[in-house]
Amino acid sequence: MKKILITGISGFVGGYCVNYLNSLDTPLEIHGISRSKPAWDFIRISSGRDRWHHFHTADLNNFPRIRTIMEKIQPDQIIHLAAQSSVGESWKSPVDSFVNNTSIFLNIIDTVRCMDTGTRILSVGSSEQYGVVSKNDLPLTEDHPLRPANPYAVARVAQEHMAGVYHDGFGIDICCTRSFNHCGPGQTDRFVAGAITKQFARIELGLQEPVIEIGDGTIIRDFLDVRDVVSAYTLLLDKGKAGQAYNICSGRGYAISELVTMLSDRLTIEVQIKQNPTKMRPQENPAIFGSCEKIRSGLGWMPCHPLVDSLQEMVEYWKARMDFSHRQG
Repeated sequence: MKKILITGISGFVGGYCVNYLNSLDTPLEIHGISRSKPAWDFIRISSGRDRWHHFHTADLNNFPRIRTIMEKIQPDQIIHLAAQSSVGESWKSPVDSFVNNTSIFLNIIDTVRCMDTGTRILSVGSSEQYGVVSKNDLPLTEDHPLRPANPYAVARVAQEHMAGVYHDGFGIDICCTRSFNHCGPGQTDRFVAGAITKQFARIELGLQEPVIEIGDGTIIRDFLDVRDVVSAYTLLLDKGKAGQAYNICSGRGYAISELVTMLSDRLTIEVQIKQNPTKMRPQENPAIFGSCEKIRSGLGWMPCHPLVDSLQEMVEYWKARMDFSHRQG
């Protein structure tokens, strides 16, 4: 039975990754590492499948602990999801963000080097690695230069470069992603789609006035449903070319204000948009969206979840969570 290890399994993407792997016919032994046990309230693990799941509590900065766990598991494949993934948080705590995101990745890949078992690694990166780009460069392809413009992005570029060093220098089997914005039920309000959908849920429940607060509504981003993202990760884990990086994106850009308009029309709720200066960042990329041609033509992957459907599901998630909290309180 193939063994897959997922770092950062307790997080948003980790939950969907487990759920997707469970939907496959192939028997898998899934191991996860995180500092705290999963408390997912946005997925349901298929009945009977949990006997294949093994959770390991550990701080990925603790190299001896991580090495002991991995030597015991002997994973065939690793999906490295663990990260401090908020750009906003990286501006508030740049040192912590950079050190954490680079050191935990090094601990994983160096353990694989020492074990010498041929373990396959998927290194998850970010579209933030491209930095501030010109509209003439859009949609971005994997050949575009990497010019990170925030602390989080610098760490992600370092992670990808280190993956290249370990692949070229030590022969480690590593494939990388540059993942664009993704969203879905269960995403926190630290991210823009989560913040917008939570406000719509509050409006529908009569908990706030029909006013949606956002940062800069003119910035353009490429959004994907998290379920499309994890299907791409699984495909790359099996068939992606070692030493290569792949954009995971929809190929289309949406202004942040457009997300509000889409939901307003879908839910038939008239709202006002209010710009909140506290949600602005020191340096912002005006527009960024990517080309998914490399993974589409090479591996046959395409996103299939319409963004407006994903956003509506997020509103329903928030409403259910708020209703549950109200009944508990």
